[in-house]
Amino acid sequence: MRKIPIVVLLLCVSACADQGNSDIDVQNAWIAEIPPVISVTAALMTLRNNGDRPRYLIAASSPKAEKIEIHKSFVVDDLARMQQQSEVEIPAHGSVVFGSETGYHLMFYGTEPLTAGQKIPVTLEFRDGSERSVVYEVRDRRSAN
Repeated sequence: MRKIPIVVLLLCVSACADQGNSDIDVQNAWIAEIPPVISVTAALMTLRNNGDRPRYLIAASSPKAEKIEIHKSFVVDDLARMQQQSEVEIPAHGSVVFGSETGYHLMFYGTEPLTAGQKIPVTLEFRDGSERSVVYEVRDRRSAN
């Protein structure tokens, strides 16, 4: 008899935990193909927040990379620069494009050679403690959109 309330409680806790990441959609997630002599690459995507409050991407990880950092590229005095970001805000009912328009991207370090067509698992981590698992497609950067 006592098992039923515990099961119901666990189901409620599970539903609440999933609530945190169910409002984030990840679209067009891809990683640039890299040759065997390079171990660094970038990943792009669009994050859409369907929730009523802002969300903050704070980290990412993958079994295919030693580490992943959130970066933003910009130009200063005609020189391209890159700066690590501690977080990126995804506004309520809004989106953030990780691409050339904004300069945001995920920087993969210590990556094995990646070839177009591969599928790479990535876990996105948010400030509220929730996570979102996404499968990124490796694409040839010259033809990717």
